[in-house]
Amino acid sequence: MRAINTEFYGDDCRWFIGVVKQTGDSRGLGRVRVRIFGIHNEDTTKVKESDLPWASVIVPVTQGGVPGSTQPNGIQVGAQVFGIFLDGKASQSPLILGSIPHDANLRVIGNEPADPYAIPRPSSEEPAVRPGDMITVQDRQILSEAGVSPLPGIAEAISADMAEVLNGSKSKGSPSLRVNLIGVNRQQQAYNYLKNYFESRGSISDPGACAAAFVGNFMNESGPTLDPTARPTTSEPALGIAQWRTPDRRDNLKAFAIRHNTTEDNFSLQLAFVEWELENGLQVSRTYDRLVLASTLLEYTEIVLACYETPNVAIDYHNESNFLNHYWAVHGSLGGIRAAVARSSRQSTAMLSYRDQFNIRLADAKFVKSTYGDS
Repeated sequence: MRAINTEFYGDDCRWFIGVVKQTGDSRGLGRVRVRIFGIHNEDTTKVKESDLPWASVIVPVTQGGVPGSTQPNGIQVGAQVFGIFLDGKASQSPLILGSIPHDANLRVIGNEPADPYAIPRPSSEEPAVRPGDMITVQDRQILSEAGVSPLPGIAEAISADMAEVLNGSKSKGSPSLRVNLIGVNRQQQAYNYLKNYFESRGSISDPGACAAAFVGNFMNESGPTLDPTARPTTSEPALGIAQWRTPDRRDNLKAFAIRHNTTEDNFSLQLAFVEWELENGLQVSRTYDRLVLASTLLEYTEIVLACYETPNVAIDYHNESNFLNHYWAVHGSLGGIRAAVARSSRQSTAMLSYRDQFNIRLADAKFVKSTYGDS
């Protein structure tokens, strides 16, 4: 008589409760990334979002259950879920059985500081300004009427007290955007938002590096805080975290804000506009196509600099070399601006200025990637 196998995997079931950190499974299987209480340290510098396991989700028998026939589930980032591990004590193959309606202010693990990944902040609750943002003419008027007098005539960073006053008079994010801002500052929120977007598209080979390239560029456009109200000190009518300059792009941003019943100075609105512009903006339609062909942080950073942001140093180098429209494929395949400088016998001022600006933005992109993404 044959003995019964006593090591059947189904005899060693282990259950869990966790919080969904990421949706948008590029394989279209409806999987989500989940941070599991008691297993994944909530210190995101130790267990990054990108290190979390993809969890499969139980679907009804009315779905096919095979590749190409299963529709993505409706679970959202921030949902509290219950499930089991298919691999028992190894705990590397989670399966979600359902979600648990919950109050985001009530946590399974007590006596710990709130984890910004576990409780995303809806854009409708995001403060309009933060300490460190640069004060504007409009801000000065609001503060003066409130009895707060900033120093006249000089650039000044907004203090915590000023931010409290200004946030009481400025509109927050539009609820219609349904943007969840995940992170403790705008750099981290922008990184997570764009990384999730690029992952959901499924055509970018390294979504984290691509997101970091955008945030690194934004830091050089609107400052380290990614100030959405940033205005240049020159007469150039640029605005926002990306310093949108041309009239058609500024008009598109303003129209986008009107459609979502908020102002163009809103941070979450501007993040959503970056996504809209990559898909709909005629002036930057070439950007996404070139991002798809790239694979490294260095390549992504230069594409964002040259094709999406196009500051004066890029325009000057473009006018000199005509690389942007006609020779980008060759320029990129040969190693970009660093390689161009190395092999050029005539290193012009325009070329070196562009190279220096690229190096600054690349350093910031590397900082963003190492701080908020994979090391």
